[in-house]
Parts: sequence; C-alpha cells; structure tokens
Amino acid sequence: MDYKIPYDFVLQYLYPTRLTTRKFLKGYALLLNKKVLLYLRDMDKQPEYNGVYIATLPSYFDALQNEIHSSKMEFDLDGSEHSWIFLSEDLPDFNEKVKKACELIKNGDERIGK
Repeated sequence: MDYKIPYDFVLQYLYPTRLTTRKFLKGYALLLNKKVLLYLRDMDKQPEYNGVYIATLPSYFDALQNEIHSSKMEFDLDGSEHSWIFLSEDLPDFNEKVKKACELIKNGDERIGK
C-alpha cells in the first residue's frame, strides 16, 4: 500500500522501534505489539485538529499530560474519555513535545498505548 504518513519525522524519532502503521479515522495510527501508541492527522478539513495524538489510559492521563503537554482540547477518538493527549501542529514547540513522547515510547513507558 502506498501512502504518505504525516509528520514522518516521528518515525525517525522512534527508530529503531519496529512499528506497524494503519489507516485510522482518516489519519494514521502507529502501533507496537497491537497497541495503538500515536495517531497522526494532517487534513485540509478542520485543520485545527491536525497534529499528533498520544494514546493513553484514563488512569495515566493527568500525569502524562502534565509531563508532555496540557491541552484544553480533549478528544474521545475511540469511546474512552481522558485517553488521548493532543499535540497541535501549531504549537511553537510541537517537534520537541512529539520528540518527548517518542523518547518515552522508546524507553517502554507503560503510560503510552492502548
């Protein structure tokens, strides 16, 4: 399948982690061992929702949000409240925040993924 993943620098940050990529909600999900870690969205329609979404569980949401980024926007992408941390592409430190999330993933942080 031939497609262009948005924010492909994320794959560089996660190297050498062996991820699976799947189309998900008109964006792309990055999975490891069948767990969704990140959702990448870059669309012309509703660009205010473009960015990287970090999958977590409600029990980890507050601590992880405090560590990476506190967003006023909350998302329910899969029916579970307080489980997606949104990093808008418009943030001045977007790349640094994404890199932080990727470092946590590479270090096996159990708070990321579902």
